[in-house]
Parts: sequence; structure tokens; C-alpha cells
Amino acid sequence: MPNSYYHEIWRSPDEDGQLLPSCISLGPTGDAARNLNEPGSECVWVFWARSHIEAMQIYYDFLDFGTYRTEFPEDSEPYPEAWIAEQHAYLSALKNEQN
Repeated sequence: MPNSYYHEIWRSPDEDGQLLPSCISLGPTGDAARNLNEPGSECVWVFWARSHIEAMQIYYDFLDFGTYRTEFPEDSEPYPEAWIAEQHAYLSALKNEQN
């Protein structure tokens, strides 16, 4: 989707075996966060959003947490075009590697 930024929802087991969710940027910008996942973690869903607030509401809907609220107006701003272009270039390169 043009003008969209992709995210992953992960479930990672804690020390008690409970699966804890996280929302991580797809691609290299999310590598540091994914590296914190425990063994046995898995990506359970990939989705796109146009802004932080949209992404968090999708994440909240997935977890049935209700309405996401923020005090930061900039969270409603569209993701920067540079982020989207970088992520789409990564996805294109990944697709080309698979062909």
C-alpha cells in the first residue's frame, strides 16, 4: 500500500510461559526490538498503517484493549515519506532476493 508503513505483532513468552504481545516495525528499523524477543517468539500478524495513532489502534483492536489514546498531536501525523520509502525499498530487495 502506498503511503503505508508496515508493522508486525509478535508474541513472546515470558519466564512464566505467558505470551506477551509487542508491535514492531517490519524490516531493519525493527531489528533491535525483535532481537529482544525471547526464544519461542513468533510473528503472528503483519499490518500497515499511515500514522502512529492508526497503528496503535489496530494493535489495540487486535488485543481487544479498546480505544488507543495519546496526548501527542504528532501521533496523528502521517509517517514520514522517508520511512515508507526505506521500508518499501527493503521489501522490494527482499522480494528480488526470493526470485
